[in-house]
Amino acid sequence: MIPMKKYLALMLLTISLSGCGFHLQYEPEVPTRFKTLSYESGDPYGRLSREVKELLRDNKVTLVNGNNKAKYPSLRIVRNSLDKNTISIYQDGKAAEYQLVLTVQAQVVIAGEQIHPINVRIFRTFFDNPAAALAKTVEQNLIEDEMYKQAAKEIIRKLKSVDAAN
Repeated sequence: MIPMKKYLALMLLTISLSGCGFHLQYEPEVPTRFKTLSYESGDPYGRLSREVKELLRDNKVTLVNGNNKAKYPSLRIVRNSLDKNTISIYQDGKAAEYQLVLTVQAQVVIAGEQIHPINVRIFRTFFDNPAAALAKTVEQNLIEDEMYKQAAKEIIRKLKSVDAAN
């Protein structure tokens, strides 16, 4: 049996975590309708495609290609771009802080139905330290990788809204 003090501490911790909006992170789930689909991208081996395919595999989605593609829904990555905008500058005029913006345009095509657009934008701030050129490159690559992972999760998450719309 749990002593009363430990029980009260556990209850207080549970209430405080649920009250602050804390939730465990979870992977988005693919609706049953999209458990078999075709995937198309202009860059099938790019970072975004790898992340999307990995999430689809994790959700046990069967990817079809060839002649069977017309029978199943299709997820298409139409365009994705990563832009870098200067937010602040040092006194000497060099960029101090950047905003990285990943924009993804995708669409779900369901045979005999309309095209459902999916648009995702991910923002991150990146500090540019000219004294540590190698470290900033590594940090920027890590931030970009995380942005592509989040974009892939958003695309998969938005499949639920496409499913609900039909």
